[in-house]
Amino acid sequence: MGSTTSQCPSLDDPDMQWAYCPSLPAAAALTSLFGALLLAHLLQALLYRKPFCWVVCMASAWETAGFAFRLLGARDPRRQFFAVGSNLLIILAPLWVNAFVYMLAGRMIYYWLPSKSVGRLRARTMTSWFVWLDIVIFFVQATGGSLLENEDPTQARLGLHIYMGGIGLQQLFVCLFVLVLVKFHADVRRTGHQRTTSWRRQLFSLYFVLAFITVRIVFRLVEFSSGFDGPIPNNEVFFYTLEATPMVLAIGTFAVFHPGRTLVGPESEFSKLVVQKGRRRWWCCGRRARTKLDLDIEMR
Repeated sequence: MGSTTSQCPSLDDPDMQWAYCPSLPAAAALTSLFGALLLAHLLQALLYRKPFCWVVCMASAWETAGFAFRLLGARDPRRQFFAVGSNLLIILAPLWVNAFVYMLAGRMIYYWLPSKSVGRLRARTMTSWFVWLDIVIFFVQATGGSLLENEDPTQARLGLHIYMGGIGLQQLFVCLFVLVLVKFHADVRRTGHQRTTSWRRQLFSLYFVLAFITVRIVFRLVEFSSGFDGPIPNNEVFFYTLEATPMVLAIGTFAVFHPGRTLVGPESEFSKLVVQKGRRRWWCCGRRARTKLDLDIEMR
């Protein structure tokens, strides 16, 4: 995968943007593969009418665009725009997968558990918390990733530390979320609704996806643990084996075990919140107090 092309300059060239000569065939293959997964997810989202699946479509789109930039970078390794674009899109795309896992798990809890909660944590609340944490991590990693290609070594090292802190937090929240899934697993076996579809395949698909995400996070932590000049950042084989492959498997798992096949019917989506208006508040320009009620929880 580290094969050179006729357009690849010497690695000592000051304008060279890569630590190796990026493989053109490998980049083309991954661009095509993620593009196919994007098409599959778009079609299934429309077929099963699952609007929240736009999140996994975004993950596929960002991976596709990231490897498309890598393909262009393999053709012109001196262009910084291609290297920066590829790097940012590829390191941030997995966070879309994380968000989709949180959103899917929340709907599974809502669909299969009579209490619509895990312990005292409501499905809708749990989903909101983890998605917002994912958004925070997104901005942390984006900040660090944007500094990685900085020509100032001090700024680049700062970006590296920020990015590694971001993926460390990402893994921490993944571990916490696994505990939520384990609790759901125990509860659904004991008191879960009997539906026309089974929760088992969908739940185990989440376990597998989080395992793939963990492999990818560990790779990134090890990759930059010794800075920019270690053996892993300078060998493209590691990138395709431990970054690209786990993400293909993670996004591909959802294409095979699509939630549209298991979450069936109106009860598979969160009910609409009812806004209850209270008395006017003089300290807020006379606006009425508003309370959002989940009819399935507060009024059942």
